[in-house]
Amino acid sequence: MIIKRRRGPNLHDFTLFLVLLGLVGLFSSSCVENGGVRAKKSSTKDGVNGSNGGGSNGPGAGPGDGGLGGADLEEFPNGITELRHIIDPFDGNYKTKVTIPKNFKGYLYLSGLNVTALNEKVVKVRFNFGRELEPIIIPAVIGRGTGITPQTDIEVLILDMNNQPFNNIRLLYDLFDYNDYRDTSGDEVKTPTLNPRNGGLFCRGLKLEDDPTFQGSSANGFCDSAGEKCNYAYAKVVDSGLLEGGIAKLPTEPQIDISGNGYASESLSTSLKKCLPDNNDRANFFTSVNQTLTGAGSMSVGENVIFGATTFTYNGPFRPLAESQWEIRTGAYFSEVSSSTPATGLFQKTMDTTANGGINSFLFPRVFKMNLTAGVSHLSSITPFDLVSTASNDAVRGLDPGLVVSTSTSFMAGCNGRVTNFDEFTNEGIGSCNVSATIEILSRDIESGRDVVLSTSKDVKIQLIRPSLTNFEGNEVLYSAMNACSNSQACGANTCCFNQRCWGKDIVSQCLEDANVIGNGGVGAVCSSDFQCSSLCCNQSTGTCAVHLNSADQKVFCSKSPGQSCVAKEYCRQENVPNCFIVKTGLDQQGTPTCALRCYNVPTHGECRNGICIPPSPPGVPIFDPLNPDCTDAIDPPTFPDT
Repeated sequence: MIIKRRRGPNLHDFTLFLVLLGLVGLFSSSCVENGGVRAKKSSTKDGVNGSNGGGSNGPGAGPGDGGLGGADLEEFPNGITELRHIIDPFDGNYKTKVTIPKNFKGYLYLSGLNVTALNEKVVKVRFNFGRELEPIIIPAVIGRGTGITPQTDIEVLILDMNNQPFNNIRLLYDLFDYNDYRDTSGDEVKTPTLNPRNGGLFCRGLKLEDDPTFQGSSANGFCDSAGEKCNYAYAKVVDSGLLEGGIAKLPTEPQIDISGNGYASESLSTSLKKCLPDNNDRANFFTSVNQTLTGAGSMSVGENVIFGATTFTYNGPFRPLAESQWEIRTGAYFSEVSSSTPATGLFQKTMDTTANGGINSFLFPRVFKMNLTAGVSHLSSITPFDLVSTASNDAVRGLDPGLVVSTSTSFMAGCNGRVTNFDEFTNEGIGSCNVSATIEILSRDIESGRDVVLSTSKDVKIQLIRPSLTNFEGNEVLYSAMNACSNSQACGANTCCFNQRCWGKDIVSQCLEDANVIGNGGVGAVCSSDFQCSSLCCNQSTGTCAVHLNSADQKVFCSKSPGQSCVAKEYCRQENVPNCFIVKTGLDQQGTPTCALRCYNVPTHGECRNGICIPPSPPGVPIFDPLNPDCTDAIDPPTFPDT
């Protein structure tokens, strides 16, 4: 009987088995979707405070970067959410930059990768605006919306904006227009946009680190070269007038005939309120300020001009503010558009090497068209910009004697749009804006009770512009956004200037300029009736309007004599009228009250009856017997107010 010995385990075969098992495990794990990572929950780990912007340095403190890294990590089972687009509420398109008025009401939709991962969380979205990272936190819910193609739908974050959460954000910055208006020769000939929601407008209100258009690197840490793009980097430039005594005048009027007597008939005081040309053409400058041309060549920074007996200094049409705080450097200020160079920087040209010398700015609007009535003279040109392919300065705004019919003008300097679309109470205009530096998705950590940043995006931007409200015809009806004016010359056809805004004549039935106005004569104006004077006091002795003030701190009365015309009692002369009363005088030796009849001369206005002043009538004298005084109705000694 042969007994076969059982073979023992082979070490080589066992090793091979382990290797095969490991390979199978690797192949299996490669087919599993990446779970991602998230910050591990910990009751001691600092979170992001949703109520004050995430910092510990007060309400203005900026949030942390919300980074996910380090050893304190655990798997995020559903993956990481990444914000990619905002759906434009006006056209429904997916965009990385959306511009809305700050009083926007409705729903805002944010899309991105793996929004599904947020289904089981209570999420909020934090927008950090401007250089100061001013936080606005809005609750969000997960919903479904139409995808890139109508046949698909995706999950999106839905923000309820019906309580206007952005309405109190300050619009501290300015829009710059970087649209491409060039033809094949490099000339900018296309009509520039006047729509503040245009996609080619950028709000310069961020630190360089939050500007996704800047291509920074370890070797390039600053935006300091001509043609270098940093469209969101903070810079502040405003329109400027001439300097008087070292103080710049602020333009408040457009380059039009304001008085109605012709542009060349405007007074110097009115002309100095108007915008300066956006170039340094000498003839254009003297035409705009309505003065006789002197000197030769182009205007230069620091040049003195004498108008009348006053010396003014020309420092260019623009004034930089807080230049030391800008995020863009001097080398990138100026960049002339050509066939090979798109619009970048702040200005196309400069009169020197400083920001004061900048001309042809990219401030929005770059040019403007006003709606004017027929015959209103103004400065405009047939082309919007200088043509680089010709030697002439084709965009010099010449004097247009007036439109044949009421319509839009040719191209005027952009400053005209900024002064006629500005609200001095809110300090916001057509080009005012603010922009988000970062947009963060937050979720509340149950253990710590703090908000944790799940995702941060610097590439997706939301720009805020001034409030707006349009009717069913698309016309602006919000007072602060309507065209500003000083009279109806600055308004178009069928509109009137009323309360410094242009209104349609269907609302304001009669313009002030069209009415047969009687009155409003100043002190010293010739008059024959009280109603011809703003004070309602015509001095019949001199035939001129006199002063009449009756306020808490000023009392100067018209004081008309009896027999003269009047509109109210207070316009008649005061007369001393005796007013008699039984007044208390104390107590006698027995403690009985004593009294006496006392009369006081009280200055009293005459009566105005049937439009004529008559002397005031003295009141009756109470019955009083000094031998047997009745002190029942006695009063304390009266006091009389100043009249």
